[in-house]
Amino acid sequence: MIDKITSFLNKIFGNKSDRDIKEIIPLVESINSHHGDLQVIIKSDNDFISTVKNGDSISINGVCLTAYNVDKDNKCFSVDISNETLDVTTLTQMSTGYNVNIETALSINDKLGGHIVSGHIDCMAQVSAIHEDARSYRLSFVLNNEYYAKYIVKKGSICVDGVSLTVNGDVKDMFFVNIIPFTWDNTIMKYYKVGDMVNIEIDRMALHIEKLIYLGLQFYGYKKRNIKLPNRS
Repeated sequence: MIDKITSFLNKIFGNKSDRDIKEIIPLVESINSHHGDLQVIIKSDNDFISTVKNGDSISINGVCLTAYNVDKDNKCFSVDISNETLDVTTLTQMSTGYNVNIETALSINDKLGGHIVSGHIDCMAQVSAIHEDARSYRLSFVLNNEYYAKYIVKKGSICVDGVSLTVNGDVKDMFFVNIIPFTWDNTIMKYYKVGDMVNIEIDRMALHIEKLIYLGLQFYGYKKRNIKLPNRS
């Protein structure tokens, strides 16, 4: 009975990537263009590829994609990237030999080591500074869309290229994080340079709370007083 419940919940949460650290750093083996969108073949190692099946949700630099043509002998699998995804993420930067953060979807019996993320990118950000801080690194990012700055708060969670991080501080459209040595060594963050673009996913809880408050005011507060609410954007 427990197995059936676990299987059912995994189907519900199967497209939700989570956790905190990418345990391996695979690379792009090849990229094929098909009428504008891309087929990308990812090369991995035995431990990771043994867990992947056709149709699985895989996070690539924080973007939820679907794995197919899983080849366990050659340790690789394919993903398709649509024009829409290319328009709103940094995946256009990928080239052969490019390293990526990778992660399978959260299973209901996995440890929740970070915050839950969906793999749906909200905006991008530019690396504006990288400084060593004892054994760690302090990174600063500037959002390419300041609309999302209001959802980023000190000690809140944010997802950068698929890595769940804690916000150390924020100023206008800029935020700061601290990367510990283990995370630095096991993600593509160690390859970052000032000016690089990264994928950003805002904590979904903040978006849901804002909408609930907005609708509550609209239907139970302002509406009774015939006051028009300002646009949420």
